[in-house]
Amino acid sequence: MCLALPRWPTDRLMRARALRDETLCDGALIDGARPVVLYERTARALRLYAVNRPAARLGLARGQALSDARAMVPGLVAEKAEPEADRKAFLKLCAWHMRYSPLVTPYGANDIFIDITGASHLFGGEDDMLDEARARLRGLGVEACGAIAGSAGAAFALAHTHRRFIVPEGDERRALAGLPVSMLRLEAGATENLMRLGLKTIGQLYDMPRAPLTARFGARLNRRLDQALAIVSEPLTPLHPAPDYSAIRKLVEPIATQESILVCLDALANDIETVLSKGGKGGRRFDLALYRVDNEVTRISVGASAPARDASHIKRLFRDRLDDHRNDLDAGFGFELVRLSAHQCQPLAAMQVDALAANDTKDDAAALIDRLSNRLGPRNVVRMRVVDTHAPERAVSYAPALSRAKNPLPAPLAAARPLRLLKDPEAIDVMAEVPDGPPLGFKWRRASYRVVKASGPERIESEWWRGKAGPPRDYYRVETAQGWRFWIFRAGFYGDADAAPEWRLHGFFA
Repeated sequence: MCLALPRWPTDRLMRARALRDETLCDGALIDGARPVVLYERTARALRLYAVNRPAARLGLARGQALSDARAMVPGLVAEKAEPEADRKAFLKLCAWHMRYSPLVTPYGANDIFIDITGASHLFGGEDDMLDEARARLRGLGVEACGAIAGSAGAAFALAHTHRRFIVPEGDERRALAGLPVSMLRLEAGATENLMRLGLKTIGQLYDMPRAPLTARFGARLNRRLDQALAIVSEPLTPLHPAPDYSAIRKLVEPIATQESILVCLDALANDIETVLSKGGKGGRRFDLALYRVDNEVTRISVGASAPARDASHIKRLFRDRLDDHRNDLDAGFGFELVRLSAHQCQPLAAMQVDALAANDTKDDAAALIDRLSNRLGPRNVVRMRVVDTHAPERAVSYAPALSRAKNPLPAPLAAARPLRLLKDPEAIDVMAEVPDGPPLGFKWRRASYRVVKASGPERIESEWWRGKAGPPRDYYRVETAQGWRFWIFRAGFYGDADAAPEWRLHGFFA
């Protein structure tokens, strides 16, 4: 389905002003009947950027000089164009159309492609879906034309005829035959050259030899023709990544309370669990989209540390997030459609639970991680990952617990490592019988410690391939008279003319 919004910039302006109950620059209230134009500053003059329908009926068109337009239409209402505001509002409008399908693609500045494959029956069929989409846009004050066809190119061409079209499957060739070649989305120069040669309609290109057309107009002409006729597919990039599975509820009456949302969520979670079970998969991320009556969309996402599909677990995650959004959730005039989507799905084998009254502690831990991560934020709940490195300070990194990053195999360690490491090894003063021997005592943070036991050294060379080569370290495990166990090292060697060795404390054993 293609929805064309030919007057989007002026429609957006008038809707925004009407919602704020504001007036135009000349003091005239927007009533939709006065000619309104938007202008932009070019290198030589102020030129029209967009015109509404009353202005177009009076002969005004985009690209015309503003001074000429004022001379043609006395009392013309002119406003400065805001292309960036138009673009942001258009993307927002496209997101609202995900109520019909998760595959929505904005095209250009005022066209929307919606892949409705397998979704039209949810809205009463293609006829009812198209009529509903156009009626909703008209209710927002947005002029819209629409068409449904088997290809994006055919739907685009038919939508721009300003008539309502639904093309039966495989009938694109007949439907496009009488349309002008400009509907093939070609460059302006190519369209002019085709018309100059007498090729004015798309149907005239059907029986033309392909080689001469390619030699004269390039491969784009034949590719656009084949895409429109559904001979070759046209890749479209959706506004948001398509979910692997989704469930939808179209409500008879809008809802506004959290309790009502949870009732819908209960049914959607059961539907998602059913389809995931049939596919033998579980989702790593779930999105709840709440579509308001006034084209606003509220999205709430939760993540999982492991593939999940249990409906009760999904509901509990969303219940926690909804509690967090209780004061921020703006229902407006109510939500009329709710969609639950599953993303990043992975294989999940069927498991027997509660066998012999035994609980699966692994699943319990994963559920706890999911709840804490979604309640506190994914960056605030992390897990340690062992890194294959010789440097102790780089041996462990932290990643979000919901991350899918795999833990690389660590290098085998020749000795145990302390339970806690200092972020930066701290300097200590050491006393030793011989320069290269184990310490007899040391002073750290103005406190003296007598060593009663020591083992080592364990030599760790610097990782020269990282570009930060340093002296090798000799690590000792020492135990003091108080029973405390430290991990200290000497960097460098005595007698080295380039740099004197340094003693530092790096960690603590349990």
